[in-house]
Amino acid sequence: MQEAWDQIEAIPGYARKKSGIPKIREFLGLLGDPDRKFQVIHVAGTNGKGSVCAFLTSMLCEAGIPCGTFVSPHLVDIRERFLIGGVMVPEADFVRAFLEVQAACEKWTARGTLHPTYFEFLFYMGLCIFRNAGVEVLVLETGMGGTYDVTNVVEDPLVSVITSISIDHTAFLGSTIAEIAAHKAGIIKRGHPVVYDCSSPEAAAVISAKAEELGVQKFPVTPETAGRGIRTHLAGMEADTAARLDRNLLELSYRGRDVLFEIPFEAPYQFMNAALAIRALDISGLPVTPEQAKAGVRKAKWPARMEQICPGVYLDGAHNEDGIRAFLDAACRLKKLRDPDHVRILFAVSADKKYPEMLAEIRERLQPDFWILAKMESHRTLSVRELEEAAKVLADQECGKKTEILVCPDVKEALNRLFRIHGEHDLTLIAGSLYLAGEVKECFGNSG
Repeated sequence: MQEAWDQIEAIPGYARKKSGIPKIREFLGLLGDPDRKFQVIHVAGTNGKGSVCAFLTSMLCEAGIPCGTFVSPHLVDIRERFLIGGVMVPEADFVRAFLEVQAACEKWTARGTLHPTYFEFLFYMGLCIFRNAGVEVLVLETGMGGTYDVTNVVEDPLVSVITSISIDHTAFLGSTIAEIAAHKAGIIKRGHPVVYDCSSPEAAAVISAKAEELGVQKFPVTPETAGRGIRTHLAGMEADTAARLDRNLLELSYRGRDVLFEIPFEAPYQFMNAALAIRALDISGLPVTPEQAKAGVRKAKWPARMEQICPGVYLDGAHNEDGIRAFLDAACRLKKLRDPDHVRILFAVSADKKYPEMLAEIRERLQPDFWILAKMESHRTLSVRELEEAAKVLADQECGKKTEILVCPDVKEALNRLFRIHGEHDLTLIAGSLYLAGEVKECFGNSG
């Protein structure tokens, strides 16, 4: 297992030239066209893809439908990318698929064709894993974008889902919401419906236009729909109880019935993700009853999304400006509900993100009294020097408020510092990068 993992990690992440769907189809022919062995729900977007996949997977599992899930990135163990029935693939199955794809690569490169990229290789492995496991439905998350993503080789999805769109990966997808949305909308296929997040009018307009161009049914999910809770049922309850219930319950129509779904996550942004998943499953035609859908949503699990890793300590994988805003919606709500003695944050970020803006948003809205800025192991991390410069900017902007700002050379030391001072009535938050989330999970000795 470790040898296979090491060889995969040595594969370049990007190619000088995109493979293109015809070449991808040709490569899949060497593997026996595994993508044609199951039905697919295809999920693209900037933020929320993994959560939507988690909700879908849990509902399918509750109905007893043999399902596979392909997601990225992994936090600790590379096998987290391949779930069978919601469970990480066994090592033996992982190695078997690795050997299958490796053998196909040897035939492929012998023709003088470029070796698949890191993500392409993992996608091919995933298809082999799911075919070998007898999966009937695959929940498939794109890597980056949509139009040119290797996963877009899928020809007949049951339904395509597009989550929230925001500015990210600008070097590859463009610098505007409209440009990025156009890439994501590339997964829409003629004759197959699309469900999409309407939070951004600009993105929604692009997705809607693409759906109309292809003549497909479109199912927009508005923030009002996703936020339709049970406010009318809360009269007479104490404010704290009402707030908790209103946050965690979502009323939606499913198979012709109004169903009250319990959302098992702290973050308000999960309302939209749950609504997208429920709507997609509703129109998919898959045999999942309202009762099974309701139980599946309630039992859904997805790590590092406002995950409480120990009392009063929350981990979130927010890694861009919109993600940070959604994280802060949840964090500020927690702060109001808990009324903590102290609010502390551990922040680490990749160098290609707009981290000054992310830090400014955290400072303004959360107003933590203790900051730790940490360098991650990832090659994309900010350097200690850059972190120190960011800390100085933060300190200059605090305007006399007593705030401690610390820079740590690694995540392990940062966690040690945090837990040394974390008290029973404190609120500690960890955010900024999925790479950070992975390192934190590894320090805690788990990947789930």
